Amino acid sequence: MKNPKTLVISLVLGLIALWANCGYLSNQRNEILYQGEMLNTLVATQDIPKNYKLDETMVAVEEVPRKWRQPGALVTKEDIMGQISANPIQKGEQILITKLVSLEDAGLAFKIPKKKRGIAIAVYDINAVGGHVKPGNYVDILGSFDFGQGDKADMRTVTLFQNVNVLAVGDDLGQTIPQNLNGESNIGAENFARATKRNNGTIVVSLSPLDCQKVVLAQEMGTLTLTLRSLWEDQRYVELEKTSIHTAIGIPKKVRYRRRASYRTIREGSF
Repeated sequence: MKNPKTLVISLVLGLIALWANCGYLSNQRNEILYQGEMLNTLVATQDIPKNYKLDETMVAVEEVPRKWRQPGALVTKEDIMGQISANPIQKGEQILITKLVSLEDAGLAFKIPKKKRGIAIAVYDINAVGGHVKPGNYVDILGSFDFGQGDKADMRTVTLFQNVNVLAVGDDLGQTIPQNLNGESNIGAENFARATKRNNGTIVVSLSPLDCQKVVLAQEMGTLTLTLRSLWEDQRYVELEKTSIHTAIGIPKKVRYRRRASYRTIREGSF
């Protein structure tokens, strides 16, 4: 061999090139395996329109390669519970957190059934079951009106509407407050205070547009009172007779009526 030194250098360079190539191929292999890793991903099983409440029947968990999994994709069906679609979602599309909005952020309009309207009724403790009415309850709306003349009263009370759904009580829309395994709230102090804010003097109920007109007129002409229906109530409507001052006290004579001064309950933070 004429130049052993050249041969040694060639062998060393060859080994270095082989080592570098093996390292490159190993990195490429690891990258391919990483990008090809199958990850659980939530996918829509049907077309979901905008402003639609999602449930577990609309989605499925599928394995998707990491490379094709979109940022913000959800993983489990529990992730979409109580969420609203902020944009249309097509069948087969991955469910992204950026396309959903919570019930609280969706606002009261989402809770109003189709062909209904939300209308606020001014209340205080004495005409709203002592403040025990909660969102999701059902109430009857009673109206008391004076049909008398001069200083003679002819007060009559009638049940205007039965089985009326309560949408909100003040700022409370009825959302549950998420908790961790220790039973503690998962939301911040500011959001917790907002979620638990007390009644500000209004109860919002769901009625037809025509019935909303009746409520507005009834509030202007008389006094409205809410009665709370039992959760175990079977009858949606009950036949009732109109009550007058005569049938209430059993005396068939007109009585003098002293109109009470209007008042409301003032609580801390109600202004």
